[in-house]
Amino acid sequence: MTLDRDALCSGTRPEITDYRVLMTGSDGFDGYEILEYKGMVWGISVRAKDMGQDCAMGCKQMVGGELSSYSQLGDESRQRAIERMLQMAQRMNANGIINVTYQLTDANQGASQVVVNGTAVYIRPILNYVPSGAMGNILAEIHDQIEKRNSR
Repeated sequence: MTLDRDALCSGTRPEITDYRVLMTGSDGFDGYEILEYKGMVWGISVRAKDMGQDCAMGCKQMVGGELSSYSQLGDESRQRAIERMLQMAQRMNANGIINVTYQLTDANQGASQVVVNGTAVYIRPILNYVPSGAMGNILAEIHDQIEKRNSR
């Protein structure tokens, strides 16, 4: 994706295309207007480690330290739940999800359950929207990082 730094900093936001879906924990996206609320979307993932890893993590609990296998389990569960929510939003022809929340719980010993939900929306860039303060600076930095990475 090619972005013109001056256009980006003066308010031009890219269209959300190519089956991409933006997500945010807030009630909107800076520089975009919500045209349509599509409805609630969610993703659920329940995953478990094998008995050997579960036993090893039980021993690790006695001596202390990070339970890396369980951390990885939580990350895998979260990612799968997000993927399912994004797929649901795409089926609804949404290109954004607002008010995203996560819930991580233990389903059973050694299992992880993640529920992620939000409201699917259809958004488009606000024409001639001018970001102010930190947002304009952040956009300029994002552009500069993309250009630097592409020039390598």
